[in-house]
Amino acid sequence: MSSQYQVNIAISAGADFAEEFYLASPDKSPLNITGCKFIGALQKHPGAYNAITTTSEETDYVGIPFTTTVSDGVGGVYRVSLPKSVTSTLEEGKYVYSVSMTDVNGVSQEVVSGLAFVSIAFAGLL
Repeated sequence: MSSQYQVNIAISAGADFAEEFYLASPDKSPLNITGCKFIGALQKHPGAYNAITTTSEETDYVGIPFTTTVSDGVGGVYRVSLPKSVTSTLEEGKYVYSVSMTDVNGVSQEVVSGLAFVSIAFAGLL
């Protein structure tokens, strides 16, 4: 299994976002991720929680979930995405994100994390 790594990403608010990642075995060959499940989320800062709904018994973490898919299971490629209906609600700035994988044996581990830089997309400006 490959170890967790960090990759910074850029998201344009108001535009569809998608990024593909590649997982490799220790010998650098593609890791077969067929049947694996991925979950990921974007947060304003690590451990962000909802101060209104969090109680002393349970923390309600605030995160914007990514849509995740396996693009090429045998090739070790998975994809995270957000539609423009979600990115249009983001404020410009720096966020954090992480993605975890659960393998076919039920073992979960974080596979990628990093900073997400959200910028406002200005139509017509180049």
